[in-house]
Amino acid sequence: ADKVAYLMGLNSADLLKALCYPRVKVGNEYVTKGQTVQQVMNSVMALAKSVYEKMFLWMVARINQMLDTKQPRAFFIGVLDIAGFEIFDFNSLEQLCINFTNEKLQQFFNHHMFVLEQEEYKKEGIDWEFIDFGMDLAACIELIEKVGL
Repeated sequence: ADKVAYLMGLNSADLLKALCYPRVKVGNEYVTKGQTVQQVMNSVMALAKSVYEKMFLWMVARINQMLDTKQPRAFFIGVLDIAGFEIFDFNSLEQLCINFTNEKLQQFFNHHMFVLEQEEYKKEGIDWEFIDFGMDLAACIELIEKVGL
């Protein structure tokens, strides 16, 4: 708790008190509420998720600011979420993680259904002309995995 509080610029006793005994507004006044171990763990996880989300948004804004040349863009890097067909005006870290997982699943499917299947045809001597399905997502996946998402 001391390290986390230090990194967040908080007093560790105040952080622990807020997590273990949060103040809840009841009517016009605040009361202190005790938490179970599970509730405290849930609060810690929610806090961690919120911190990661805010850091992610800050990084995206900072990167966009640094890369903004005020000129039309010819290229971009995108992670396609074909499974859900969602279209959001704004994406979050959570959505990136979901999309990344979908990319990994799609790559697994493509590799097993197309690449390995064609290799099997070749091994069995089946007359087959290799087809490039253009579905190799490895570069996109590797780009994200290298930064340790």
